[in-house]
Amino acid sequence: MKTEYIHTILLLLLSHSLVFLSSCSGDDELTGFVPAKQTLTIVKNDLLFPSQGSTATVEVRTDEALTAHTDAPWATATVSGQTVSVTAQPNTSYEGRTAMLTLSTPTATRQLPLQQRGVIVGTMPMDSYAATMQGGSLTMTISHDMPMTFVAGEDWIHATMQGDVLTVTVDACSEGHLRRGRLVSKCNQLRDTLAIVQYDMDTDVVGSYYLMGYNGGTGGVPVAMRFTVEQRNGALFMTWPTQEQWKDASIPLAFDAASCTITFPSAMHLYDNGGNYDRAYFYDTEGIIAVSDSRGALARLDYSNEIGAVASVLTAANWPGHKLAGFIIRSVRANGLVQNTLAQIASPAIMKITE
Repeated sequence: MKTEYIHTILLLLLSHSLVFLSSCSGDDELTGFVPAKQTLTIVKNDLLFPSQGSTATVEVRTDEALTAHTDAPWATATVSGQTVSVTAQPNTSYEGRTAMLTLSTPTATRQLPLQQRGVIVGTMPMDSYAATMQGGSLTMTISHDMPMTFVAGEDWIHATMQGDVLTVTVDACSEGHLRRGRLVSKCNQLRDTLAIVQYDMDTDVVGSYYLMGYNGGTGGVPVAMRFTVEQRNGALFMTWPTQEQWKDASIPLAFDAASCTITFPSAMHLYDNGGNYDRAYFYDTEGIIAVSDSRGALARLDYSNEIGAVASVLTAANWPGHKLAGFIIRSVRANGLVQNTLAQIASPAIMKITE
């Protein structure tokens, strides 16, 4: 009996040992044939390059050997540990360009896009600037990645550039009348111009003028008609105070303060005489009359040293393809039939009267 009991215990121990050995054998099989998972992680990258060219870095995390290359000749990649440096050569084109960076380990591959901007040429965002007679300053932001230079046409205009911010300074005017100048910028062979004007509204714009030219043609007798530019509530109007029949006429004028220019309507109603109307028009070199107010005649006010006054030749403003030739006043009926011509001025110009 005792012998049988010992034998049973031995059989039980043997069976447990076989189960344990079988389990160990299975674990060895799994670890022997399934490798540990490898990774290639992008930690940080900034692969946008300026047109001048630069070097950027990519930081990765991996336990394996790392290689890197690009698919474009203008970008090269080098590896140092877990950092990849990418160098872009200067881009002289106005167009941007792209490429692909490939990172590889024995078990993983990653691709990252490269972008390089085209040349950004700086231009001034304004065409004109008006300063008071006391002087003034103007700042503007100019995006550029190429060197910019500035040349002032007059010694009373100054320009300084810090980063992307341009500051233009205009000295106080001691000449006592309107004056014009310009600032020219240059960036990568591209030139840009800022027109600068300095004037006093009451002295240089508002007041009495002559509308002058030649009677009947460029070879005719010089002739002049007097009119006045008035300011009311910030707006300008043309009046004819010395002409009895037109003294109540008040013609709105368009004034551009930044460039000191006046636009006269190309068609003006001056007088209503019981069915007969006095109307003024501008016409071109082919004799075509501008019956539309929206076309206009442009006066770029400037000070003339020759005549010692503010003056301007009138040109076509919003009349594409036409050259202004003259100014005419006619008496017409309501049906448009011309009764007679009251005045005609060829090659019109205006001159401010200095009282």
